[in-house]
Amino acid sequence: MPREGWNREASSGLEAAIVFIAIIVIASIFAYVVLGAGIFASQKSQEVMHAGLMDAGSALRLGDVVIVKMDSSRDLVERIVFDLETMTDLAAFDMGSMTYTIATKEKIVTLPPGDVTLTWRYPKDGGPVLEAGEVVMVELRKLESVGIGPGDTFTLGITAAEGATASLTRTVPSGIGKNAYVELF
Repeated sequence: MPREGWNREASSGLEAAIVFIAIIVIASIFAYVVLGAGIFASQKSQEVMHAGLMDAGSALRLGDVVIVKMDSSRDLVERIVFDLETMTDLAAFDMGSMTYTIATKEKIVTLPPGDVTLTWRYPKDGGPVLEAGEVVMVELRKLESVGIGPGDTFTLGITAAEGATASLTRTVPSGIGKNAYVELF
């Protein structure tokens, strides 16, 4: 057919349809990218929220009572006994990986797990992990080398492998005799 007889209207309708389809395809791709970025962002914010809840819920709680035992020869603290539990249901702590640090004016001593005795007061499953609802009595032994005597103030720091910490500061009253148990508040 000669060119003079072509109908230009049909050609421009076909071109318009091709452009329309191209716009729809581009809009679909753009929508897919935007939705994918939105879903990725919401997943990341969900991960951040859960991590924040785990950090907030991973706090250790020390019991209100701390008991010290004075040694029988040099008038120094031999043992420190206290209770430990979790503050929320979100965290569990491996008691075998806890680090205990005692600080006085003169020195800082970090105790290895072998120098710690654990007695479970309220165990749920009998394992070495401190979980919600469980209470463990911690006894730090062989502390004469730290040099805490009557009238001295010490700070006890507890750090879990997961990063949770707890600390307390107490003062041993003056005038305490040898081989005595003293409850510190």
